[in-house]
Amino acid sequence: MRTPTLIQASKLYTTIIFEAFQGEYERSMVACTTALDGNNCYLVAIGSLEENFTFEKEYKIFGDPLEQTSTCSCGLFSRTGILCGHALKVLDMVNIKSLSSQYILKRWTRGARSETVQDNHGRNIIENPRINEMLRYKDMTRKFLNLALRAASRPEFTLLVNNTLDSLSKQVEEEINACTTRTVPVTTPINVTPPNDLVSTACLKKKDVQTKSSKRMLMVVFFGRFMFSGAQVQNEKKTRIMHR
Repeated sequence: MRTPTLIQASKLYTTIIFEAFQGEYERSMVACTTALDGNNCYLVAIGSLEENFTFEKEYKIFGDPLEQTSTCSCGLFSRTGILCGHALKVLDMVNIKSLSSQYILKRWTRGARSETVQDNHGRNIIENPRINEMLRYKDMTRKFLNLALRAASRPEFTLLVNNTLDSLSKQVEEEINACTTRTVPVTTPINVTPPNDLVSTACLKKKDVQTKSSKRMLMVVFFGRFMFSGAQVQNEKKTRIMHR
């Protein structure tokens, strides 16, 4: 596919950024638009290639032919620096066939590989650490959608793709689990004798515990002594009375 926008992007962007941009451009070709009240305001929804052709969530886009801009509510450009398919669709509708300079971020161009990139205030720009993950996701999504479109034409093709994806999903999950559970082995010393002072401190005196039977015997002895002393007191009182 050779269009003015793609030719321009292929000359300016690095290879991986251009592939991501190309994926969004291809998505814009299956987008449907609804004009809203107002100048150049649209609702754009991109079609998804499933068993039944459906559309993704609608987003509101404002296109300005004079400024050659297209602002989308999905916010993809503000997050990644790459125009989304919604914005590209509206640019094409307002007859903008090339990217304006504000949509070509220097950090994504071929000339920015060997130099430090700064923003308008002279501050160094730190690359989004998840940009590579996002680009890989975009690339795989485009391939899977194209594969689904081709395989959906025949039941046996669909069955082949489903079986292959099931097997592939299990392999990917196993690799992910292996990466997350992989830990560094810890060596535990063997036959280590603790210090003598630690051993002596640990040797505590055994606490004497009285059993229930011993407690009962003590109670009997105590009660017997109490009764005996009480009887002696009574006898002494009787003896005193008799002497009187």
